[in-house]
Amino acid sequence: MAEDDLELNSEMMKNLYRSEEASARGDAAIIVISLFFVGLLIVAFTSNPIASGTQPGERAPIFTSKAYDGNGWQTFVFDDLLTPEWSPNSTGDAPWIAVEFLDTDCGYCKKSAEDVGNWAEQYSSSVWDGPEVIFIAIAVEFVGDSSRSEIMEFRDTYEHTFAYVDDLDLDIAGEWDVGATPTYFLVQPDGIVAWNSGQAVNSIGWDAVTEDVFPLADYTGDNYIELNEAIEQLTKRYGGGTQ
Repeated sequence: MAEDDLELNSEMMKNLYRSEEASARGDAAIIVISLFFVGLLIVAFTSNPIASGTQPGERAPIFTSKAYDGNGWQTFVFDDLLTPEWSPNSTGDAPWIAVEFLDTDCGYCKKSAEDVGNWAEQYSSSVWDGPEVIFIAIAVEFVGDSSRSEIMEFRDTYEHTFAYVDDLDLDIAGEWDVGATPTYFLVQPDGIVAWNSGQAVNSIGWDAVTEDVFPLADYTGDNYIELNEAIEQLTKRYGGGTQ
C-alpha cells in the first residue's frame, strides 16, 4: 500500500512538473508575441508614411498602360522612370518627370503643344545645366470622342519625341485627380510630386529638404506658373542622382 502511494505521489509530481514546464513555455510564447506586436505599434506610430496623391509632397500614383512612342504602342510602366533611392543630397543624373494630361480635341492643348515640345528638347539636351527631365503626355477624352489614331496624329503633327500614354478610359486621370486639360505635373526622381499646375494655388512647389511647400517666382508676371518656370526653379535646387 505504501509503495502504491509512493508511486502515485511520484506520478503526480511528474505531471505537476510537466504542467509547470508547459505553462512556462506558454508564458514565454505570449511574451514573444506581445513584444512583436509592441514593435509593430512603435513602427506604426513613429514612422511617417507618405500619402499617395498629386498635391506637392505626395507620392504620385503609379500606373501601367500602353503608350505610343512613334514606332507603335508599347507597354508603359510609370514606376520604371523613378529612382526610389534619390534624395536632395544626391549627385548624378537621375531624371525628373514632367507629366502633361492633354485632350487631342482641347484647343489650349493644341496652342501649347509647340511650347511643350520645345521644353522637352530643352530640358533633356546637353545645353541644359540641370538634371534631365523626361516628358510624358497622357491623352484623355474630356472634350469629344478620341481614339488611338487621333493620339498618334496629334503627336506626329507637333513632332513630339516623348511617349503618349493612352488614358481614354480616364483611369489614370481619376487617380491623378485631373478634371481639365492641359494639366501639368513635375515629379521628383523618387516619385514625389514637386508641382501641380491644377492646384488651387499653382505657384506652390515642394522643397524636398524642408519637406514643406514654398512659393515659386512668377517670371512672366502673368500670375500663373508655367511648366518651364517650375522646372527651372525646382530641379536645380538639389543634385539629380542617387546617393
